[in-house]
Amino acid sequence: MSQRVFVKAVAVKQAGRHYSKSAADLAGEVLLEAAMKAGNVDLDYVVVSSTFVELSERQAAFCSYLCEYLSLEDVPCLRVEAGDAGLAALGVAYRLVDAGFRNVAVVGVEKLADFTTTMLNKVLSCLCNSTFESYYGVVPTVQAAFMTRLYMERFGYRYDDIAMWSVRMHEHAAENPYAFMRRKLTLQDILSSEVVAEPIRLFDVAPPADGAACVILSRDPSPDFRIGVDHVSQVSHNVSLNLRDDLTRLYTVEKGRDLVEHYKPTLFEVSDKYSILGILTLEALGLAPRGQAPKLLRDGCFTYGDKRCVNLSGGLKCLGYTGGASGLYLFAMLVLELLGERPFDRAGAHDVGLVVDMGCVDRTALMVVLRRFS
Repeated sequence: MSQRVFVKAVAVKQAGRHYSKSAADLAGEVLLEAAMKAGNVDLDYVVVSSTFVELSERQAAFCSYLCEYLSLEDVPCLRVEAGDAGLAALGVAYRLVDAGFRNVAVVGVEKLADFTTTMLNKVLSCLCNSTFESYYGVVPTVQAAFMTRLYMERFGYRYDDIAMWSVRMHEHAAENPYAFMRRKLTLQDILSSEVVAEPIRLFDVAPPADGAACVILSRDPSPDFRIGVDHVSQVSHNVSLNLRDDLTRLYTVEKGRDLVEHYKPTLFEVSDKYSILGILTLEALGLAPRGQAPKLLRDGCFTYGDKRCVNLSGGLKCLGYTGGASGLYLFAMLVLELLGERPFDRAGAHDVGLVVDMGCVDRTALMVVLRRFS
């Protein structure tokens, strides 16, 4: 085994409307569950990802108060924020383990269900440029609508072609016990849902939710989680959408094409906060030619039985959007898929997978390669 960093344990709280629980309650549950799965190891570091905790909990220094809540009085901790790219925290944890720390916990947590719709839009607008975008009413949903409209016009698609992403995600999530939205949807269900920002409809948007996920990385391989971390990288494109030459490209994710060619992953979990981002990610990674992803989805690609499976968990579209925890949900799902746990066992044996997490709308991307070892 050549890996120096291993997955010791993962734990996930099903996203939903957990009104009776605080962010510390949710984070504490998954961290304790992961620690038990890891054999109650001593933690050398705790890294926290939460994008909106100051707004939802009115709490700064959340990582310190979380450790106090868990009686981890002398364990060093920090919080990492890169928009809503939760895997940025995992990237820090990976480097801590690689530098010599033995066991590092990464916890992602978010409380979004408590916000009213109006307030939630204001909260999510923090992911846009406050001077030139959100000040004029632009939110990430509007940015995704611009991208969807331009993609449809450029490549000659109708909205029902774009909606195939949501249909596929709900098919995958129907048997996933960790999914927030587990109901299969027909194309007509999606076409008849309300418009959120033309042409985007309700089921194009990952539902905001409360949730938490935890990963423990270690220098010691686990007999239960036979997964090693081969690679972690971050790519940023610090240019606002209105200044870009092409809104039908994901500049950050395109850098992951080299990872696909080198590591040859066959399982993928990618950020799909909006349907168009999932579609563009397929093309950016080279899994589909430019302008062809919707056609391939209609043809039945990227699902069980295909040589490359994408978002067997149902993606964020069905797991729920949990801000800074979202990337850790995708990571945990890929671990379970590589291990062949139910309901992902019907995907067959896969050895290498890739997680793609995104901060804001294509401002930063985190990419992690995982490998199953015997």
